[in-house]
Amino acid sequence: MKNIILFTFFLLSSISLKAQYQEGIIIFNNNTSKTGFIKTRANDSVKFKENEEDETVVYDHKHIIGFDIDGLKYRYVRTNRTDPPSLYLEIESGKIMLYGLYMQGGTSSIGFGPGTNLPPVYVDQEPYTIYFMVIDDRFVRIGTKLKKRHLKMLKDCPELVSKLEDGKMKKKRIPEAIEFYNDNCGD
Repeated sequence: MKNIILFTFFLLSSISLKAQYQEGIIIFNNNTSKTGFIKTRANDSVKFKENEEDETVVYDHKHIIGFDIDGLKYRYVRTNRTDPPSLYLEIESGKIMLYGLYMQGGTSSIGFGPGTNLPPVYVDQEPYTIYFMVIDDRFVRIGTKLKKRHLKMLKDCPELVSKLEDGKMKKKRIPEAIEFYNDNCGD
């Protein structure tokens, strides 16, 4: 009985944490902004209210560019020509815009398929970020490290490509590489 009460309390507290608004700044399409309380929704829309007791207003990419919370910038980005823009964390801005999606990690299982008597293997995954860049008006998925095809896109910055190929800069340090590009080559 005690475990059921504890589990119920944990469940209710985790639900209430997800339901809380965070203080932030919402940025409208006309570049005006408002300070208030923001909560993201699963469908890439945003709930906003200026004061905690105010009525909630729902905005999406048709109304806002994005929002800022705790110094982090979340922006709507069009990933292709047909789908509506989605919210991404803006990490670096310049000639190349770098965006990220934070992945929680967790435990997952790997099965060996039907007909085997082997139990599934459980793998713990650390949280990680999947990176994306917008270069020459193209949305490109990078993943967790720069690959050869990405280096070809950065060929107008030979110093950066050389550092990455020689191992002077790690290919997993994507924000550092894009910052270097924007500071030194992004004219």
